Amino acid sequence: MFLKLCLAVICAGALTAEAGGVRVIRVTTTDDLAISATYYPVEMPAAPAVLLVHALGKNRDEWAAIAPVLQRNGIAALALDLRGHGDSTRRLTADGPQLVDYRSFRAKDYHDMLLDINAAFEWLSEQPGIATEQIGVVGAKLGANLALRYAAINEDIAAILIFSPTLNSQDIRTDKIITKIGKRPLRIAVASGDANSFLAAKQLLKLRKDAGQAVTESEITVSTGTLQGTELITGVAGLSEAVFSWLQRALAGEPAIPAP
Repeated sequence: MFLKLCLAVICAGALTAEAGGVRVIRVTTTDDLAISATYYPVEMPAAPAVLLVHALGKNRDEWAAIAPVLQRNGIAALALDLRGHGDSTRRLTADGPQLVDYRSFRAKDYHDMLLDINAAFEWLSEQPGIATEQIGVVGAKLGANLALRYAAINEDIAAILIFSPTLNSQDIRTDKIITKIGKRPLRIAVASGDANSFLAAKQLLKLRKDAGQAVTESEITVSTGTLQGTELITGVAGLSEAVFSWLQRALAGEPAIPAP
């Protein structure tokens, strides 16, 4: 039971720094972006794990209050800075580092964020003690759209948990690829007052049901109010316990139960 809350390959020499069981690492994507991330390991064999993908304009610190809860409950977590965000602002070139800022991005740059997630996935899957068949992805807002799209192209993602997705964010569409995740466990958390995400979640679930892929009758957890993204986790009573308990079961391959 969870406590309540108050296509790339990495370079061989990933950089790491270690403090208090939490490691800051750096990996390099196939298009030479240096991606920074924080790893929250767990001390158990064959541990499940998740990638944490932040919202537009945020960075991996968005998960700073959430990742330790996963860690304490036996799920390792890797929170990354997407390109152009946080400490992931350098492209390695023959002429030296080139600065990268999301505020100047075009549609292709946002699609290339999938390379960042894949670099993080490759690193995570190679860590000792990680059950490679139990790696999931968690995303918020733009990170939710990216998480869903990444799961659509990587069949090794075991479960998907997303907060406040939309049908289209920065040209990262979800409605076009939702059926490509098949019958893998999916949970969407939204607020009813967040109209764009609420309507998007209903449309995504309808597409999944129409394709015969929905694992349960309802894969949406809806709260009142207008909170978005990770605000839902920290601001809605009982939500963190519900969705993270679901995540724990989904990664373990246990039967799904209906969303509250």
